[in-house]
Amino acid sequence: MKPPKPLWQLYTAATLVGAFAGLIGAGFHALLEQSTAGRALLHSFLEPWPLPGWLVVMAAGALVLVTALWLVRRFAPETAGSGVQEVEAILAGERALRWRRVLPIKFIAGTLAVGSGLVLGREGPTIHMGAALGQMASERPGLRPRDQRALIAAGAAAGLATAFNAPLAAIVFVTEELREHFEYRFATIQSVILACCASVVVSGWLLGQGPDMPMPDLGQAPLQTAPLFLILGLLIGALGVLFNRLVLGSVSTFRALGTRRAYVTTALSGMILGALLWFAPATVGGGEHLVESLLHGHPGLLFLLGLLAVRLLTTIGSYGLGLPGGIFAPMLALGTLCGAAFALVVENLAPALALEPAVFAVAAMGALFAATVRAPLTGIILVIELTDAQALALPIILTCLAATFTAEGLGGRPIYSALLGLSGQGPPRKPVRRIAVGAAVLAGFIGIEQLDVRWPGTGVAPVRPIAEETARLSSHSRPRPQIAKPLDPLPPLAPTPPTVATSMERVLAEQQPTAPGARRLALRKPQTTDDQDQTTAAGSSPGIDHGPGAAATRPGDAQPRYSIQLISFRDQQSLVRFAEQQGLIGKAQTLTKASPSQRWHAVLIGSYASREAAADALQQLPERLRRLDPMIRALGPDVELTPIAAQTVR
Repeated sequence: MKPPKPLWQLYTAATLVGAFAGLIGAGFHALLEQSTAGRALLHSFLEPWPLPGWLVVMAAGALVLVTALWLVRRFAPETAGSGVQEVEAILAGERALRWRRVLPIKFIAGTLAVGSGLVLGREGPTIHMGAALGQMASERPGLRPRDQRALIAAGAAAGLATAFNAPLAAIVFVTEELREHFEYRFATIQSVILACCASVVVSGWLLGQGPDMPMPDLGQAPLQTAPLFLILGLLIGALGVLFNRLVLGSVSTFRALGTRRAYVTTALSGMILGALLWFAPATVGGGEHLVESLLHGHPGLLFLLGLLAVRLLTTIGSYGLGLPGGIFAPMLALGTLCGAAFALVVENLAPALALEPAVFAVAAMGALFAATVRAPLTGIILVIELTDAQALALPIILTCLAATFTAEGLGGRPIYSALLGLSGQGPPRKPVRRIAVGAAVLAGFIGIEQLDVRWPGTGVAPVRPIAEETARLSSHSRPRPQIAKPLDPLPPLAPTPPTVATSMERVLAEQQPTAPGARRLALRKPQTTDDQDQTTAAGSSPGIDHGPGAAATRPGDAQPRYSIQLISFRDQQSLVRFAEQQGLIGKAQTLTKASPSQRWHAVLIGSYASREAAADALQQLPERLRRLDPMIRALGPDVELTPIAAQTVR
């Protein structure tokens, strides 16, 4: 028996809303990717100029943010912020959704705000635009009011599914976060599911399928480590309460500014943003690349804590400006930083556990989301879909559970409910002084975080993992591997600072490769001296140096172990353009593309059989190349390298 006609209309409309949400979300995502590449190219283009390039970037940042603020305040003030709280108010009947204004302003101003490098996520605008599409579809005659609300909820879910390629998390988000205003019945939940599926199909067709932050299979964490995840959840829960209070204070402080002061403050914030993009790019941006780096690396503890403090301040400052942008992605980055720092503490206190740091990083990622949004199911499923880490379900659940209990016990409120309640509160006193104090604290934390860049050895620089240090000390009497011959001198190169690959990438530890068909390199596995001896016995020279113009490295060759990574780019076109500008065509290599969804492409110099050989070669690079903050990256026999040439892009 066929459903009644209104249900068929609802299902058809929900599918169309999801498809258009996927289309607009994919376009929004693509524009943000181009903005990231554009910032990298602008950085490279301005570096050789007589005028300091950072002044131009600062001026551009001020202009972009002021333009975005003018669009929001002039045409659609409701587009400020993430939009989730707006959707909640709309479903509750407290506000109207002017989709004719929300759609263009959220798209344009969101592209300017998030694309400029502010610490904002793309999911907020896509959720709000999806809801606007649902409102547009709900205005057709013949739909009942509850079906109209169902379309708005379905559009919001489709926007979240598009942003993170996480349809299941988006479905759960609607039923968990919007539960007070979402009429749960068979027809409405089916509409949400249809919209999410349609959006992921369209966006996947345009942008590619697969998890946004895939990682190798780490296996299950031992049951005896469960208390560690509960402790981590307690810490994350306390951080979540602090984060919510800081965000609310930032939003209320900026709202208390008059129109003139608001534009002046936004212009100054744009200038600060430009300076950070130039000198400390790891402290700004949505955090996707930072999360991927932390999931695969071993930065030092003090560095992680300093970067955590800086990104906490830049996140609350960026959101407080009142520009379109979400806080999901920045929260994921903050959670990952906390998990990575906690992993280093555990590694120092209990090295026998031998747990990969990524286990704690992934668990903390979902826990901070659960503690701030108070949606544990969404946080658990979102992280699993983002990282494809099904084996870590139990640690993620335990950490999220402990975090939500802690946040509840400390009296914290869900962030979106608290943001909705700000309208009834009075403005804080002396908002300009509060902003000035926050800027001063941010400057201090940035100075601490950047100590390792200017003065290595101060304690903020990355530390060698204990497992690797133990292996090195236990075999110090063995003959040291032969040092590779110096690289051929390179011609003078125009200085190009790291852009897409931030200064954070310099402190990443080595990565262990996966099989050629895998999507991403695996986490580092320390190579013992016995492994090196076996490699040498197999016929590899201890000091392999694949010089300029070498042929592509294939599995089963001389088994190179390390390379020098100069920089990495989101797309291969930018990589080739960089190599051409810097005279590295034929002299540098990149990882052979393992899958169509490979996201980052590295510029590599040489291949060496030992870390010492790579370190020695790194020191012999020209000064202008060393200014790129290169890192030593571990490879393995299964990794394929291809010389960078004009025909590298296929």
